[in-house]
Amino acid sequence: MIFRTRRAAAALAVVVVSSMAAVGCGIAPTGVRDGGEPAVGFRPSVRLYFVSGARLRAVTRPIPSLTLKETLDLLLDGPSADERKRGLRTDLIADVHGPVKVSAGRARVLITLPLSRPYPTARPELFPTEAPRIDLSMGQLTCTAAGAVAARENIDPDAVTVVFQHRGIGQNESFHCSEFPRG
Repeated sequence: MIFRTRRAAAALAVVVVSSMAAVGCGIAPTGVRDGGEPAVGFRPSVRLYFVSGARLRAVTRPIPSLTLKETLDLLLDGPSADERKRGLRTDLIADVHGPVKVSAGRARVLITLPLSRPYPTARPELFPTEAPRIDLSMGQLTCTAAGAVAARENIDPDAVTVVFQHRGIGQNESFHCSEFPRG
């Protein structure tokens, strides 16, 4: 009889605790809710750098995986109409529109520019006839190339060195994206 009483008391305690938990949880019943679109995970995209004021601004375009050369060609096409409406522009000079040669390793990019005259530079000591200034066009190329290689190699973009070779000039310049103002 004691065994039966204990079992009945335990069963009663379970019912009471369960009832209190169900009543006191504070969650009101709801109807069926739409959860929206299903999760898609990683969406391939490309990041390009354009100019806004005196800084570089990154633009992400939802485009499937591109080669480094294709990414730079997209940069050379300039900002889209929507990006221009948002105040973005390119500082790439018209002479760069030609065959840009590109080669890349794990953390190094070599870009050969097809120029008949020196490209404006962020390092005026290389071309003393140029007015000293930060050249955001070099930043556009540097940051776009570094970002593309970094994404492919899963490394920090600032770990990528971008080297520019100017045809017919004989001097190279190297940059990291962090050398250019961004924002």
